Amino acid sequence: MRPFIAALLLGLFAASSQAETTLHFAIDLTAEIAAGRFDPARDRLGLRGGAAPLSWDRSLLAEPGGKPGRYRLQLTLPDDATGGQPLAYKFRIERGAGQDGSEGWEPGRNHALLLNGGQVMVARLFGAPAGDVPVSRVGRIERLGVVASTHVSPREVQVWLPPGYAEHAQARYPVLYLHDGQNVFDAQAAGSEWQVDEAAQRGVASGRLKPFIVVAVSSNEATRMDDYTPTVMTLSAERLGKQAAERRGGGAAAYARFLVEELKPVIDARYRTQPGPADTAVGGSSLGGLVSMWLALHRPEAFGAALVVSPSVWWDDRFLLRDVAATTAAPRPRLWLDMGVQEGDQAVQLARELNDSLRRRGWSDGALRFVEDPSGRHDEGSWARRVPAMLDFLYRADAQ
Repeated sequence: MRPFIAALLLGLFAASSQAETTLHFAIDLTAEIAAGRFDPARDRLGLRGGAAPLSWDRSLLAEPGGKPGRYRLQLTLPDDATGGQPLAYKFRIERGAGQDGSEGWEPGRNHALLLNGGQVMVARLFGAPAGDVPVSRVGRIERLGVVASTHVSPREVQVWLPPGYAEHAQARYPVLYLHDGQNVFDAQAAGSEWQVDEAAQRGVASGRLKPFIVVAVSSNEATRMDDYTPTVMTLSAERLGKQAAERRGGGAAAYARFLVEELKPVIDARYRTQPGPADTAVGGSSLGGLVSMWLALHRPEAFGAALVVSPSVWWDDRFLLRDVAATTAAPRPRLWLDMGVQEGDQAVQLARELNDSLRRRGWSDGALRFVEDPSGRHDEGSWARRVPAMLDFLYRADAQ
């Protein structure tokens, strides 16, 4: 691979105060053509990413760029499209119907670009290694390394400690456990992040939030769907992006045993926690939102609150709605429930049905907060914008 082509070339020709950034992509596919992985007569080159009009579900198509094997695409985005975070993106070779969902992608992790206004030029080979992602980590964050389990695959755990933790040696703190922990504190894994450390640091330091501890539990890509789902279902080939349907899921009970019986005792022994369920919350997005709701309903001895963010209510023919209808949870856990309007009409409608079902089962305004985010999409940037409000719901200092 030629280094001078693979390099990321950024040219900023206008003041960063402009409200929009125009991205100019020039992608070299000659190596893919020579290797037989791209047929210019049949295939197209698509761009996918984490901010509108980009999507991870469908591509914006590039056009031939003059020279054989070169493709170009121009895209203008508002500078606030990613909430101040890097724009995560990847190119994908599109081969039409029947293509496996795992095929065609550039290898490795997502690429990332900052939207700082003006003109940004990106000229590189298709498949070039992603450059370093800008990393922002705020406050005291401890890496516990890989935590082993007899119930699920081992996974990385990180712990954010609030300002004043070291100075106030007698104080004890509530704890928030978050799934997909690799995306909670920095953007290295996904190209964007939840920015929980920034929001928590600001909130606690200003006195707006009561001090609390965050435990970020990374997911395992191979087992994530199983870990975060309470039932088994048949997933269509279309949803999986594969050639055939598969039976997946049903590992939430084992994941719960890892959290409650293995990880939580480690956290409570190592840190000055308030270990009771009234002071222990859990949260996550998408399938992580699904399992967070399930944990709050079915492991009330451990979790007294949950952040149910953009939940996958569709799972197993709307299992979550049936589960709530049958719940006898007492006391009722405090629940933050949200959905981005840009996630689609069906997702919004199912979230509304879930909210209505919870209300019918007796959740009051004090125990349930339902939010529809008009600009929210199914991505870390959208979830990051809602994190300050989530933390207010759980830890607001002046709350009764």
